[in-house]
Amino acid sequence: MTALDGWLAEHRDSVAHFVTRARAVPADRWLVPRAEGKWTPAEETRHIILSYQAIIADLRDGRSMAPRTRGLRRLIARAIGLSSILYLRRIPRAVRAPREVRPPEERGAREDLLAELERVVGECEGVFADAWRQTPERTLTHPFFGAISLRQSMTMAVVHTRHHAAFLPVSGAV
Repeated sequence: MTALDGWLAEHRDSVAHFVTRARAVPADRWLVPRAEGKWTPAEETRHIILSYQAIIADLRDGRSMAPRTRGLRRLIARAIGLSSILYLRRIPRAVRAPREVRPPEERGAREDLLAELERVVGECEGVFADAWRQTPERTLTHPFFGAISLRQSMTMAVVHTRHHAAFLPVSGAV
C-alpha cells in the first residue's frame, strides 16, 4: 500500500464515521442546534461539504480562502493549532470557522445532504490523488496556517471530519 492509499483509506473511514453518525441523528433533531448559537446536524454537514469544496477549489484552480493570520499570529497558529491537529489529532477549541465554510441556515433533508457530501468527498479524493501523483510537493493555502502540504491537508481533513462528527447527537451508541 502506498502512502496515498493509506491516507485515502483513513480519510474514507473518517467520512464513513461522519455519515454513520449523521444517519443516527434522530429525525426530530436534524434541524435543531445542539446548543444555543451552535449548528444543527444539517449545518454541520453543510460545513463539511463547504470545507471539501474549498479544498477542491484550491487544488483544482488555486482559489484559496482569504488569509486570517499573518506574521507572528500565523507562527503561533502553526505552532499550536497545526501541531495539535497533525500530532494530537484534535482541533483546538473555540476556533471559529472561516466565513467561506460557515454554513448558511440549512434546511436540507438528511439523505440529500449526505448524498451531496459523498459526491463532494469523492470529487475531492480524485482531485487530491491527481495532485499527489502529478505534483506531490504542491501546497494548499490554509486561512490560519498558510502553506500546508498535501499530506498535512489530508490529515487535517480526517481530523476535521471526525471533529464535527462528534457534535452530531445520536440515539444509542455509534
